[in-house]
Amino acid sequence: MRGSNVVEKVSLELDQVDRRIIRLLVEDASLSNNELAARVGLSPAPLSRRLTRLYAAGVIRQTVVVDPKAAGIGFQAFVEVTLERTASKVGHRFIELISRMPEVVECHTVAGDFDFLLKIAVRDVADYKRLLWSEFEQIAEIKTLRSTILLDSPKMTAATLGDGR
Repeated sequence: MRGSNVVEKVSLELDQVDRRIIRLLVEDASLSNNELAARVGLSPAPLSRRLTRLYAAGVIRQTVVVDPKAAGIGFQAFVEVTLERTASKVGHRFIELISRMPEVVECHTVAGDFDFLLKIAVRDVADYKRLLWSEFEQIAEIKTLRSTILLDSPKMTAATLGDGR
């Protein structure tokens, strides 16, 4: 769409250098461009061009990871959500409504026994109860909710490229 603010993602082929750049950033996103360039065998200018291309294509993007305990989040849960109907507009409305809830930190559309998997982060159990009984109760499209309490996250990594390296 020309003239719009929509960013068009470009599909691109990743070579071994691109894959190595991505792997190194997943392992340590704090690497400077000079350190990253040295580790992949490029000078800073070609590395910068590759990074620009990878960002523009949407292959990589920046995000901030918050330590839940340091941020006062004492309770996290995964919530399986089944909607009354699976019509497209019902799903879009659900996504729109939960996107306004800061407690919902992840939303995944899934195939299987339920329709969405949400990750919730709140202060405590009382705050979670408030979210369920006050916020989710107002979403008529929800048929069932099933919670799984998150105890710990001993491993969290970004998606890999699946090439085993």
